[in-house]
Amino acid sequence: MDDTERPDAEYEDHDEQIEQMIIENGILLHSLAGLLVKKGILKQEEIDAEMDRLYDEMESFDQQD
Repeated sequence: MDDTERPDAEYEDHDEQIEQMIIENGILLHSLAGLLVKKGILKQEEIDAEMDRLYDEMESFDQQD
């Protein structure tokens, strides 16, 4: 039986596509943040503080599940 005949194969493909999109978006976001810091529009400390806030929010969301 090949992947097209397995019902789970479609979900695995979607999971891989989502994972790839997350990686690509992370790279893009990191590049954009670096450019904004380089141009003096944002300070690295502002980005770090926002990342800390987002990680805290994700942790609290995970604990609610």
